[in-house]
Amino acid sequence: MDKRIVKTREAIFSAFLDLAAQKDINKISVVELCEKADINKSTFYLHYKSIDECFQSCFSFFSSQIVALGKDIDYTNVSTSPENNVKDILDAVEQNTKYFEKFKNTMVYDYAIKALKENMVDAICKVNNININDNFHEVAKVTFLVGGCADVITKSMPNFNREEVEKLMIDVIKRK
Repeated sequence: MDKRIVKTREAIFSAFLDLAAQKDINKISVVELCEKADINKSTFYLHYKSIDECFQSCFSFFSSQIVALGKDIDYTNVSTSPENNVKDILDAVEQNTKYFEKFKNTMVYDYAIKALKENMVDAICKVNNININDNFHEVAKVTFLVGGCADVITKSMPNFNREEVEKLMIDVIKRK
């Protein structure tokens, strides 16, 4: 993608999240978003048809960064050797900390995090051929792995202790 497009979208996303931390998404106007992002209205409309589409795109971009990781997680040995899985999830969350921090202050945070965790669990289960009908316990472990890592980090951001979280998650997952 063209660097100018990436830069513009990042400015729009950042401005959108800042405004969403101050007010309900439905009350954000294109004009104030453009002022905050330091762009023209015409530039906004080159990228989006509406504020709603902008929000969807912002959330999709943010969540796709995390969910993409779920497609690479080999869950085969998670019960006995969860170290790599926990490390990979923590890496993904850390790489996207600025988005988590901004989302944390918005009114849609709870919905966004819930949807993100569900999407990541679905991605991990799908790539590893795990489904709830055949193996409820494995789906529950994946859900715990994803939810636990995300919750521990986002609740204590920006001051979480990576090694402590990693050890805690590994110890809990290894318990029978």
